[in-house]
Amino acid sequence: MRIALVNNYYYLRGGSERVLYGDREALIAAGHEVLPFAPQDERNFPAASSGFFPPVTDYAQTSRVGAFKAAFNIVYSPTVGRAFAAFLDDFRPDLIHCHNIYGRLTTAVLDQAKLRKIPTVLSVHDLKLVCPAYLGLRQGQPCMLCKDGGYWRCVRWKCHKQSRAGSLVYASEAFFNRAAGKYDVVARFLCPSRFMQQALIDAGIPAERAVYHPNALHPAQYEPCFQPGEYVLFAGRLSPEKGILTLLKAVERTKIPLRIAGTGPLEPTLRAHIAERQIPVQMEGHCGGDQLAELYRHAAFTVLPSEQYENASMSVLESFAYGKPVLASRIGGNPELVRDGESGRLFTPGNVEELATAMRSMWANKDELVMMGKRGRSLIQQAFAQEKRLTDMLEIYRNVCGSLASSQ
Repeated sequence: MRIALVNNYYYLRGGSERVLYGDREALIAAGHEVLPFAPQDERNFPAASSGFFPPVTDYAQTSRVGAFKAAFNIVYSPTVGRAFAAFLDDFRPDLIHCHNIYGRLTTAVLDQAKLRKIPTVLSVHDLKLVCPAYLGLRQGQPCMLCKDGGYWRCVRWKCHKQSRAGSLVYASEAFFNRAAGKYDVVARFLCPSRFMQQALIDAGIPAERAVYHPNALHPAQYEPCFQPGEYVLFAGRLSPEKGILTLLKAVERTKIPLRIAGTGPLEPTLRAHIAERQIPVQMEGHCGGDQLAELYRHAAFTVLPSEQYENASMSVLESFAYGKPVLASRIGGNPELVRDGESGRLFTPGNVEELATAMRSMWANKDELVMMGKRGRSLIQQAFAQEKRLTDMLEIYRNVCGSLASSQ
């Protein structure tokens, strides 16, 4: 089978790219022909199809005309459409698997798929199909009011970076795509969590098109260490919605050592807060490869204190793969992965005292941490292994291709 993988980025930028690249490797190993399509970027991995990649729109325009053009291309990019058309006519894929296409590639790629009647599926990595600003936050609080299509709320509350102009662009994008039925060509929306699956159904996507399809890892690539280490680990983006400030307050109360792996807009604030308060936190900066693996393996447990709707955090799966339980906020898809009292603990998002209490309890019960870590590792092997994901994904591909063939 020839498969086109379509995404806004073709380098390891975040969790969605890790999922895409994992799928690519698994599909190629199974004998399928796979080519990517993404915007041009010097950080991209080498690809035989890179000659078809379109240029990136410069969003930092200074002139009014340039800013208007950039805003238009966020909503819909004819340039991308033409580039994708050339790619499709050259590669002639049997199926298109889209990941994140919003704001860069845009639904112009879906129009070309529809024109050529190519079966198309889309992995849903965030709330963009429900929330124009994609984070599911309104003034810092979880929100999905726009699931009914009332995208004007995004502008009213300035949901995109507290910018009315930016929010207007994103609301316009959402309204345009919904009104024009741009996603009608997508045969299946692959949802990594039951939470996301239900969010799409609540937003009006037919239940038969919203399919639960969890993320996965190769367990053999992760060497577990069940013995609890001497610190707690946070691995992720340093931004307000990730709950990192709540975590620091809990650490200040418990004095339990914390290591932070990641970067983001809050980094200067965090470093200043840590220095001023003299709390036991070590900032590791951006980590990857062996460095991140060692941080996981030598942790006691990991913490995911998100105050936004999480979909299906890859950091949870990685923690389990390394044999480490997770202390997570009770929001979005977190409770589906972290089974309270079995593979970790849950707490109310933003509740410093509840988080601190849970941290003390887990830190004091080393034997329990070992048992939880083993359960987490077992969960990865049974339900979140790449082999199972590939089998399920190929079945979805076959169903979609068969359904389209029978309807023609």
